[in-house]
Amino acid sequence: MRKAFPLLVVGTTGALAADRLGIPAGLFIGAMLAVATLKLLYPTVGEAPTALKVIGGALLGTAVGSTFNRALLAQMGSLLLPTVGATLAVTATGLALGWVLGRLTDLDMATALFCLTPGGVAEMVAAAQDTAADITVVAVLQLVRLTSVLLLAPVIIAWLFD
Repeated sequence: MRKAFPLLVVGTTGALAADRLGIPAGLFIGAMLAVATLKLLYPTVGEAPTALKVIGGALLGTAVGSTFNRALLAQMGSLLLPTVGATLAVTATGLALGWVLGRLTDLDMATALFCLTPGGVAEMVAAAQDTAADITVVAVLQLVRLTSVLLLAPVIIAWLFD
């Protein structure tokens, strides 16, 4: 766990800085970018131990689960059918594009599929971790996807509705 200490310090600092700057998903993105920068500058810095990954997954699941309540579920009832339809369409599109990515590159199919499947960066990395996918590649391409959406969506929506 001593080898993880520099990762935790740099990751926490990056997370807090990005969150303070108001970057969307700043806690996750800031930590990831800060630790990735540390690893690029100092390749001998250790890897995060498995226990840290397990604890992180448990904390993420707990945080998301704690947001559920009966009022939210009641509100979601009227949105169920359109949400399921949109989710299936977006997921099918992401999987189809992931399959194309896998065929056009040297990425293994699991990695390619997780790279373009829609979802939160942390959630897709966590899901990919349970397979043979390369979670580093998944995290980077998911971050590129998320950043693109965050930058382009406001512009496109403003253009459509102005």
